[in-house]
Amino acid sequence: MDDGLTRAERRAQSRPSSRTGLVVGAVVVVLIAVAVGAVLVLSGGSSDDAEDAAGARQVANTDISIEAGEVTADSAGPPVSVSPEQATAVIDLIGDYVETAIVKPLRTGQPAGDLAGVFDATALTRAQGVDRAALVDEGLPKVTGNLTVTATPVAITGLGDQAGNLVALTATVDLDVSASAVGTAVPLHIVRTGHFVLSPDGSGAWKVSAFDVQVTRDGGGIDVPVTTAVVAR
Repeated sequence: MDDGLTRAERRAQSRPSSRTGLVVGAVVVVLIAVAVGAVLVLSGGSSDDAEDAAGARQVANTDISIEAGEVTADSAGPPVSVSPEQATAVIDLIGDYVETAIVKPLRTGQPAGDLAGVFDATALTRAQGVDRAALVDEGLPKVTGNLTVTATPVAITGLGDQAGNLVALTATVDLDVSASAVGTAVPLHIVRTGHFVLSPDGSGAWKVSAFDVQVTRDGGGIDVPVTTAVVAR
C-alpha cells in the first residue's frame, strides 16, 4: 500500500533512533564501570558532554586517573566485606586529596586547600602542622603546561571488629607527579608512597584517621632531591 513515504523515509523509520542507541550504550558503560571497580578520572581535555557521561572532574591541563585495585577484608570476628559504594568513597577521598594537597598548590603557587574534608580532627592537626611538608606540595615553583599524576591502582582492605562491624579501611598511596615549572629547565618530579587509614566520622563519612607517607621531590628548581617520611597512627 502506498503510504505516501519515500523509500529513504521508510528506512529511517525502521531504524532505532540514535538517541536510543546512545542511551543503551551509556547503560552498558556504566555497568562495566561498576563491575570493574571504582574509578576517578581527572583530565583537562574533555568536553562537557564527556564529563557528564564519564563522571569526570575537570582540572585544566591536568591528567590524573585513580582507580581501585584489589579490594579485600579481614576481621577479628564474623567476616566483613567492602561494598562498591565504600570502595568508591575511598577513591573519591583520594581524588579530593590529590586535588587539594597536590594540584591546587602546584597550579597556583599558593597554599593547599582545606584538608578538613580529607582528614579527621586528629589527623588534620598533624596534616596542618608537623606532617604538612610530607602531605602537601607547597613552596614549589608554579606549574605551567601539563601536570601528570600517575597513580598505581589503590589496594583497599577492610578491617572488621569482633562483632563483625567494618570499622576501618586501609588504602595504598602510590602517586608519581611530573610537571614543568616556571623558570626551570628540568621537570618537577614528585613520588609519594604509603598508606591511608580511613575511619567513619560522626556522620558516617570515611576520612583519613592515620597515615604513613614518604615523599621524594626533585627537579623543578630543587637542587638536591629531598625525601620526607612521616608516620601518624
